[in-house]
Amino acid sequence: MIQWIVDWPVWQIIRVTGIVSFICLSLGIALGIMYSYPVWPAKSKVNLYKLHQFFNHAGIGLMLLHAVFPVISTYMPFSWKEVLLPFAAQHEPVLNGLGTLAVYGLLIVLLSTDLRNAIGKKLWHMLHLLSYPIFILVAVHGSFLGSDSAMAAIRWIYIGSFILVGLLTIGRFMFLSSPGAATKKEKRLV
Repeated sequence: MIQWIVDWPVWQIIRVTGIVSFICLSLGIALGIMYSYPVWPAKSKVNLYKLHQFFNHAGIGLMLLHAVFPVISTYMPFSWKEVLLPFAAQHEPVLNGLGTLAVYGLLIVLLSTDLRNAIGKKLWHMLHLLSYPIFILVAVHGSFLGSDSAMAAIRWIYIGSFILVGLLTIGRFMFLSSPGAATKKEKRLV
């Protein structure tokens, strides 16, 4: 059984799960920002939220696979210590450490969302905003450590994701600063 697993194309699985995880998380954060726009009818908000959850859960699942597969890699094996402790990796400790921190950060965001009613909306919102620096950690980890980052298509995935999330965030701030936004925010908090 162990030999069967070792014979898997582990290096390719690590690469693909990393890239697809980043794409899913980028779409998840983009949909989360779009969800917060006050222009959506109720049915659209429900669909946006479902897609936001789907892409984030898929991204986190793939990210966990991406983090675990190096332990069984024969090409560049990692120990559990190197995978679980930030900056403990022998190869590129800073970049791998950023990836480890991103995993822990995403798990905090996910757990806080599951416990939103128990911890209160204000604390949940503060923890949820960690998604922005986590997104940056994931992008830096993948951009500078990923063996496929030299490919133009992969570079454009990172660039496009930053542009998408950046523009949607700017749009969100524009909605917050628009006249009447304070009144809408007060109504939501009541």
